[in-house]
Amino acid sequence: MKKKKDAGLWAYISVTPKPIAERYFVTYSLEYRCKENFSQTSLWCGAINVWYNLNSWFKAGAGYEHFVNRQTDGAYTPEYRYYPATLFSCRRGLFAGSLRTYVMNTFERWKEPHWEFRNRLKVSYQFKETKLKTFAAVEPYLTIFPQDDFFFRKIRYLAGFSYGLGHHQLDSYYLREDFRYKPLVNNVIVLEYSISF
Repeated sequence: MKKKKDAGLWAYISVTPKPIAERYFVTYSLEYRCKENFSQTSLWCGAINVWYNLNSWFKAGAGYEHFVNRQTDGAYTPEYRYYPATLFSCRRGLFAGSLRTYVMNTFERWKEPHWEFRNRLKVSYQFKETKLKTFAAVEPYLTIFPQDDFFFRKIRYLAGFSYGLGHHQLDSYYLREDFRYKPLVNNVIVLEYSISF
C-alpha cells in the first residue's frame, strides 16, 4: 500500500550581495530537505537567481538550480532546472501582495525536458511598529510539455511569518504539498534565512 502522507523539513540559506549594476542583483542559495517523517534526507540543492528591477512593482529574471536527489537505495543522482521568471508586487498600507511566475524545465537528461508553469500568489500583513509580517500563499504547478494525463500536477499552500532585522531576514512557515498525480500529501516545516549586503 502506497503511503498517503509524509512530513519533512526544508531549510534554505540565501545570500544577496550588493547589486552588480544599478538595477541588477544576484541571489545565491543552498537548500536541504528531509522526508519520511523527518528521518531521511531527500535532496540538496544549490541555486543562483539573477533579477532586474524594472520599477517598484515589476522584476524580471532567470534562475538555475542543481539538485542532488536521494534515491530509495540510498544513492544520489543529479537533476537540473532552469527558468525565466517574473515578479509583480504591490503594497497598500500594511498589506502587500505578489505574483511570482516561473516557466521552468526540470530534467535529469537534456533530451528529456519537463516544462511547467509555477505560479505563486502571496499576501502578507506587516504589524505596526514591528519587523514582523504574517503571510499566506498558494502555488499551483501546471505541466506544459510533454503533455500527460495530469496537466494540474500539484499545488502548495503555505502560511507563516517573516521577521526582518537590518540585512537579515528569517521566514518560518507551514507548507502543505498536495500531489494530483499520486495519492500523497506532504506536510512540511520550512525555515529560510537570508542575508543581503
